[in-house]
Amino acid sequence: MTVIKVDTAVLDRIIKELPERVERVGRKMAFVLEGYAKRNAPVDTGALRNSIYTVTKTSDGYGAAASGTKGRTTEEHPTPSGKIIANVGPCVDYAEFQEFGTSKMAAQPYMTPAVEQVEKDFNDPKNWEEIIA
Repeated sequence: MTVIKVDTAVLDRIIKELPERVERVGRKMAFVLEGYAKRNAPVDTGALRNSIYTVTKTSDGYGAAASGTKGRTTEEHPTPSGKIIANVGPCVDYAEFQEFGTSKMAAQPYMTPAVEQVEKDFNDPKNWEEIIA
């Protein structure tokens, strides 16, 4: 009878580090999303673009974002808890009208294309080394 011994030390270490790695990758993706959304945002006064910010469990960009909105802010994004790693989006009161349009104005999406680009980046194996670094 052959006895096979399996050393799981490396697997044990990976499992132990997994929550921290997930958190780090999630934060990184959130800030990449913020960047894409800012690049996609339609610009008239720049307030919409300036208002896009990220909140993680350890950082909150609301102050800087709100200062560039010319006083047209909404309430702050909530601090993430549980399995939520970050909240990303604008804090101007007209942001959803830009994204989805109105009966009098065509949509000018900026968040949806940003989310789609982050998803594409994340699903491309060529990017994984950079994403998890």
